[in-house]
Amino acid sequence: MRIGGDEFVLRPANCPHHAIIYAARQRSYRELPIRLNELAPMFRAERSGVLSGLSRVREITLDDTHVFCRPDQIADEVERALRSALKAQRVLGLSVDYIRLSRRDDGDGYLGSTEQWRHADDALRAVGRRVLGELDPPLIEAEGEAAFYGPKLDLQVRDGRGRDETIATVQLDFSQPDRFDLTYQAADGSRQRVVMIHRGTVGSMERVVAALLERYQGRLPLWLAPVRLCVMPVSPAQDDAARDLLDDVRAAGLRGVLEVEGSLGARVRASRQRRGHVIAVVGEEEVVASEVQVVDVSAGFKGSVPRSDLVDLLSRSYADRVGNIDWPRNASASAAPV
Repeated sequence: MRIGGDEFVLRPANCPHHAIIYAARQRSYRELPIRLNELAPMFRAERSGVLSGLSRVREITLDDTHVFCRPDQIADEVERALRSALKAQRVLGLSVDYIRLSRRDDGDGYLGSTEQWRHADDALRAVGRRVLGELDPPLIEAEGEAAFYGPKLDLQVRDGRGRDETIATVQLDFSQPDRFDLTYQAADGSRQRVVMIHRGTVGSMERVVAALLERYQGRLPLWLAPVRLCVMPVSPAQDDAARDLLDDVRAAGLRGVLEVEGSLGARVRASRQRRGHVIAVVGEEEVVASEVQVVDVSAGFKGSVPRSDLVDLLSRSYADRVGNIDWPRNASASAAPV
């Protein structure tokens, strides 16, 4: 098929893959809920005029989860999914502007009965109000924003240009359980139709990366940064000490690089341009004192830190998923130019 002058072929979404896995054998009510997850690509027929950086692309890498549960488990599973998605955004440091209850409108093309939609709307509304009653984001209802197969709760954010984007979602599906004949054996021995819930805890990797780059102005926090520590010996005489420090950092499970080519000033400038999170300079005086000269642009810190403390500070910051490292106040510190 042709879209906007380009040729495309149809590809199934990821959802039928999980439906087929569920249908591979008979299921009991005692097994449910069953949750299947994969990080998988999804494709959208976006016209070239609406493509925008990483926030709107044709190939999306989704944190794709499908839950198969009994009708009496819907509320608990939706609440679990919504709380998980909200927690993920808090850990990432991203704010959620509001939660949208996306409902059907009066148009055609929706699957399922009116009664199914009404019950699903009521269930999602009740869960949304219960969860958000403890938190800040408001719950806003929007007709015509539902998927064709069921209503959903969407976590909405506004980008730097004021556009609304969905960053994670929880959706009920009336279509696939019928079309794939997905059932379970109930306590009375009868065969009952399973409920399918689509959920994304983080959502689209591309859209989340775009939001993170915008939120942190390109300088990701330590636990997300591609390069957490750049170690730079002042001269070849400090190469061994710099290598030992890098080995300690890598042994702690952190990514680091050794920068030796070019002048020290050029290496520092290049590291800042590449958004290396922390720069550690090892000179003759630092080797003698067992210290490291540290520059952390994000925290505005520049000073001497004991070498043994540096690895510990980086490890704790990484493990705690904090935004900035808690550099010691008694270190020789001064504001680092950005």
